Amino acid sequence: MNYRVISFSSEEQYIRKFLELPGRLYSRKEIMQQPEEERRILTGTHVLSHYFTVFPLLVLDEEKNPVSRAVLTVYPGDRTAYLGFFESENNEKAASMLLQKAEKIAVNQNCDKICGPIDASFWIRYRFKTNCFDRSYTGEPYNRDYYTALWQKSGYEVTERYYSNHYRSVERSHQNALFSARLAQKQEEGYRIGSPSKDTFDRTLIEVYELLIELYQNFPAYKRISREEFVSLYSYLKMLIRYPMVKMAYYQGKAVGFFISIPDYGNAVYGKLTLLDYLRILRIHAKPASYVMLYMGIDASHHGLGKAMAEAIKEELKISGVPSVGALIRQGNINKDYFQELIDCEYEYVLLHKNLTGGF
Repeated sequence: MNYRVISFSSEEQYIRKFLELPGRLYSRKEIMQQPEEERRILTGTHVLSHYFTVFPLLVLDEEKNPVSRAVLTVYPGDRTAYLGFFESENNEKAASMLLQKAEKIAVNQNCDKICGPIDASFWIRYRFKTNCFDRSYTGEPYNRDYYTALWQKSGYEVTERYYSNHYRSVERSHQNALFSARLAQKQEEGYRIGSPSKDTFDRTLIEVYELLIELYQNFPAYKRISREEFVSLYSYLKMLIRYPMVKMAYYQGKAVGFFISIPDYGNAVYGKLTLLDYLRILRIHAKPASYVMLYMGIDASHHGLGKAMAEAIKEELKISGVPSVGALIRQGNINKDYFQELIDCEYEYVLLHKNLTGGF
């Protein structure tokens, strides 16, 4: 079979083929594609598009069917290019052609390294999943199990690892003396840990931004965005969260920590939603079968606050009686080891890179 690599910009015929490939690779129950967001990236109309230049790529077979795809993203002044929105058949030849084309473009753009998978921005999606493909959750970077191997065969190396802890249901009798003592201590010291409400959500989202924009700046591929852009990207959470499972910590009136969880909606919130999808979302919201703990951030000057907030969330989980996932924890972060006694499964994710110093 012969293949050809297409580098395109706004041609609708190629945009359609780019968008259709995930539907050929995943079942309806698996797919976590956001086609409208992908279209905005491809057409330069995404809220973050002004920060970067994208180079969409497609591999087509002899019948002009899409076999492999990706988007190379380049930021002004950044010698690292970012490769994401990768989807591919388990076809080493096609994937290799795609990756080689991306590398040539990166070199022509004066980049000496490619990092990925990163879907254009740290703020959209990144990482490959490497295990536990029989289960998934909302917010997870889900992919085919052979993707990492396809990249490694083309010379990419793992540079970062992340983990998600799956926690079993918390029994009413469960106690962890260290964590409960830390919560009591912080409350005695004057910290206030509580949940926002529908009326305070907008203000809380801004407080989260002001914390997160500093706390996450050492993460790979991190780029600073404006408060307005952050709100535009994450205001959807207002529809998905259940307020008791969101915690904010304040000290002397200032927000110093956050813990954001949502019910696990599976893939019901992805793609173009139908009436049945909305009904399914409402049912899950009313009675979640599990939770996903998506984001946590603590001002580093407030030692021990992370354990206190984790204890506050654990108490909510004890009331709900359902399992949960502590999502996408970077290797080396201390919260990866929180409540080890409750963990029954660990998911793994990777970020890869390739040096391009050899040129083309």
